[in-house]
Amino acid sequence: MNRVKNAVIYSKYSKNAWMGGLKMKKKHGVSVLVCSLFVIFIFGCSSIEVSQDYQLDWDFGNLKTYAWKYKDQEKTGDMRIDSQLLDDRIRKAIEEKLLEKGFTKISGDLPDFQIVYKYSISRKIYSNPVSTGLGFGYGHYGSAGTIGIRTGTQINEYDEGLLIIDFLKPDRDIVLWRGNSTRVVETHSTPEKRIQDIDQTIGKMLAQFPPGK
Repeated sequence: MNRVKNAVIYSKYSKNAWMGGLKMKKKHGVSVLVCSLFVIFIFGCSSIEVSQDYQLDWDFGNLKTYAWKYKDQEKTGDMRIDSQLLDDRIRKAIEEKLLEKGFTKISGDLPDFQIVYKYSISRKIYSNPVSTGLGFGYGHYGSAGTIGIRTGTQINEYDEGLLIIDFLKPDRDIVLWRGNSTRVVETHSTPEKRIQDIDQTIGKMLAQFPPGK
């Protein structure tokens, strides 16, 4: 009789232990799922989004020469942006892409257009609702049921960089063409990766210029 009672107690203990372990796995699984979804989102957002706006009645085929409107970039008060390294890399990438398109940088004479750019970093919030169900069953002599995983909203934050490049008519400061781009900003990166990101971003932006090509 004692053996039967012990067997029953052991069976209940085993079942409770199994259920406890399943709950822990369930919570761990949800955490992994949420983290995985956010990683997928971030990598997806790492792709560069670009757009353009321009004067519809302007003949961009007459533009041959350019110059920077300002020698020094205006300070923003954001240490991540007010960097000589960043400014040099952005200007170098723009100049290289324009050279590939046949435009010439000049100084002294009045150019066909002038260039200014603005860069900003803003904090963005990404929310992802989580809703998952898990079914289970065991043995012919056991029981079967369903475990529901708690639903809720996972909130994550990330930095997004916005780069705007304007091509201006020199004598009247009229915006002839504007390029916009956004992409996720990595807080910690190598100089090589930062240069690569800038080149890719500006390359995709200036692929739109001249418009209509």
